[in-house]
Amino acid sequence: MKPGISVDAAIRFSMVWEHGRLACLSTSSPLINHFLDLVKMSRSYNTWVSYAHDLKIFCTVLAKPLEAITRHDCITFMKEQDQAGYADATINRRLAAVSSLFQELNRLDPSRFADNPVHPRQHWRVVRQAGPSLYRRQPQRIPDILATDELRTFFAALPSWRDRTLVLLMWISCLRISEAVAICWQDIECSRRSLRIRNAKGGNVRTVFMDPFTFTALHRYLDEERQDLFPDVDSLFVAFKGRARGRPLTVNAVQKMLRYYAEHCGLNRLHAHLFRHTGITQLVQQGMAEPAVRQFVGHRSANSLLPYLHLCDEFVETEFAHAQAGLDPAHWLGLSPLGGKR
Repeated sequence: MKPGISVDAAIRFSMVWEHGRLACLSTSSPLINHFLDLVKMSRSYNTWVSYAHDLKIFCTVLAKPLEAITRHDCITFMKEQDQAGYADATINRRLAAVSSLFQELNRLDPSRFADNPVHPRQHWRVVRQAGPSLYRRQPQRIPDILATDELRTFFAALPSWRDRTLVLLMWISCLRISEAVAICWQDIECSRRSLRIRNAKGGNVRTVFMDPFTFTALHRYLDEERQDLFPDVDSLFVAFKGRARGRPLTVNAVQKMLRYYAEHCGLNRLHAHLFRHTGITQLVQQGMAEPAVRQFVGHRSANSLLPYLHLCDEFVETEFAHAQAGLDPAHWLGLSPLGGKR
């Protein structure tokens, strides 16, 4: 510990929620307040909430002032999270929030915060000289998808056009659940069957399109269920029952709805992101150009679609057979094919 620094209680976080959204956030640390205000202004809402949640957990576990946090403390945090059963991806995400915090603190006061305890560098601005980080090595995750019969079973259980439209948007239009519930009236362009996604991950605005079935389901919802109700509510999807009646649907409300009907159908593994995974996989396997897929689903990295290409050996086998269909070396090899799939 640095001289003159005493160990205080954990940095306190105060969060005020309204209608399922974080409305106000403050902490007992002006430095963390500065950092989270910066994230709120420069990143998406979900990133802001995620950073706040992860930093709260980190500060609660360590209960130390920022100036006193060392690399050893970060390792202690990792051990605690590992023993609590959190996945490597979750631990890495929380370490990334801590690393981003200390990177900003170095910009504010380089002498006071000279080192990043998560990702030390010989010089903050020289990425190539980066020292060994604490991030845990993760195997490449292969996205799970829903089978056609599972989709059919689940859709049969949904009672309203609102819920069917939401699921179609997450599946066929590949929306994240947070993007679907954030759609407003002005985001719809009927002439192109398109939606403007303004609350995308990373703050990147993009346009997505609806197939005829999703577009028809949306019209059924608006004509038969939403009608002229709640004219002052700009959000497209609203609650119709309970204390939340007339309020915009929240991510939590949709997750509860999906979980309820999934359990009713015996599809206990189903969750919201499976619809997006399934939709992206279908776009890739149907031959949609990869740059177009990345633009459509909001991916930046050129390698982001690799997991979807490696979903199954059958897909690789089909692509190989298609590539070999135009080649016929039998006339000069002196061999006759023994059969098998071509």
